[in-house]
Amino acid sequence: MTTKSFFQTMSDGTEIAVNRWIPDNEPKAVIVISHGMSEHSLRYDRTASCFVEAGFLVSAHDHRGHGRTAQKQLEKGQPGFGYLADKDGYKKVREDLLEVINQLKKEFPGKKIILLAHSFGSLIGQSFIENHSSEIDLCILCGSRGPQQGIARLGLFVTNIMYIFGRKKKLSKFLDKMIFGSYSERIKDPRTANDWLTKDENIVDMYMSDSWCGFIMTTEFYHEMVKLCLDIHNPKNMKKIREDLPVYIIAGKEDPVGLYGKTLENLFSIYKKNGIKDVELKLYENDRHELLNETDYETVLKDLCNWINKRV
Repeated sequence: MTTKSFFQTMSDGTEIAVNRWIPDNEPKAVIVISHGMSEHSLRYDRTASCFVEAGFLVSAHDHRGHGRTAQKQLEKGQPGFGYLADKDGYKKVREDLLEVINQLKKEFPGKKIILLAHSFGSLIGQSFIENHSSEIDLCILCGSRGPQQGIARLGLFVTNIMYIFGRKKKLSKFLDKMIFGSYSERIKDPRTANDWLTKDENIVDMYMSDSWCGFIMTTEFYHEMVKLCLDIHNPKNMKKIREDLPVYIIAGKEDPVGLYGKTLENLFSIYKKNGIKDVELKLYENDRHELLNETDYETVLKDLCNWINKRV
């Protein structure tokens, strides 16, 4: 295996940090990872290495406002961590994903493209398959959420007010607490505020000691995220996904993001009702938000490889 890190310039001039894990032999297919909020793509090194051992090439990039991409933004005197863009932030993150995929298609023609999208990255993933489902061959949504339009509308109302008071580019501890404050409520005697991520204490400690993880996001980010949720769960948009795209929805049964599986069961039902022929939902007993960092991550990865191998 070899690794490669570089910056890919997007059509608007933004430089996006890209990491690749490349097998020594011809790859079976290409897996593209879309990471979550307040983290970065190098957290997926173990996951990527496992996929490479299974014969896949893996690409993971840092979204705008995250990781080396945010660092590059800061070096240019632009808003950095926790800020997506002055306008159309989530759409730009989605189109960055398309540009990364198009570059991979140029370099590895004929290889099937598998999108593995986690958490906030899976919301981007849902938007991607509603707008560009013909550009990929398989989609895996991990640690995602289904429709909760009432909560999203409330979030939009709150962020709109904060915009009026000039809080767009400000870090928002208020919104952070409003969204994540209750995420550990089902955990008995939580050791840290981030125990909801995974049962693996070492992973939680590494997350908390990583300066590129767990940072407070700007009001702009939360504003874009609630707009994204409203957009992707608009029934008209959900019907845009091509019916022959295989979709695999996975999550932990103790993941608060998907309301402990409830909103994902709804998402699965909607996809089925909309005619998607090959859609599956798997909820892992006792697992929390980061399935790829859970204590049974090897089982999760084995299941993913089995699902992919049946379709490539």
